[in-house]
Amino acid sequence: MFEKILEYQKLDGNLLAFEREVEKDPAKQNLLKAMSLAKDSQSQLILLDETANKAIKEYENCKKEFEKNFTELDKFNKEDLSSFTVEVLNAKLDEINALLSKLASLERTLSFQAENISTIIKNSEHYKKSIILNKQKYNENKEAFEGINKKFAPQIDGIKKQMLEMEKQIDPKILAKYKHLRQDRIFPVFVPLNGNSCGGCSMEIPSALMNKLKENGYLECEQCRRYVYID
Repeated sequence: MFEKILEYQKLDGNLLAFEREVEKDPAKQNLLKAMSLAKDSQSQLILLDETANKAIKEYENCKKEFEKNFTELDKFNKEDLSSFTVEVLNAKLDEINALLSKLASLERTLSFQAENISTIIKNSEHYKKSIILNKQKYNENKEAFEGINKKFAPQIDGIKKQMLEMEKQIDPKILAKYKHLRQDRIFPVFVPLNGNSCGGCSMEIPSALMNKLKENGYLECEQCRRYVYID
């Protein structure tokens, strides 16, 4: 009953071994790393662009406010103070001091935003260089990885073709169970009964389920979800 699915599983194991060889190749790892770093740098650039636009807008608003207050102060400087009473002069002096204080505050804000924008520009240049560098690394490793793929492609394609042909000879119900577990990266899927235990995880099969196992020929392990069969 299980000869074909076990042959199929053996081929799948060989396929898995080849795919692992490809996956663990340094070129693949470097390729993924370069891609990840380039994406991270791109995300940082987008974030910096948003921050820069906000900082520039705040800088421009602060600059307008500074110019407006400076104009007000200039008006005071041009006024003829000789006709004013002491009370009016004191009031004018208070207004001038308030304007001077506000101008000083605005000047500090302008200076901070200018430094902030400068830092953003430097960081943007850093991430732009990072993107260029990692794109170069990506292209270099892509070429090397394509060579690895080409090396293993005949074996992988050959096994896949064999498995596809063999699927026609396997009970669809059993094949569906197999593929369902393989999607969850469980391998091997079908394991023999080892004494009274699962041949995959070694969990002891309860005596109440042993009769079911003998009756159906296979049983899903409650712990590892593999299908245990009687060899």
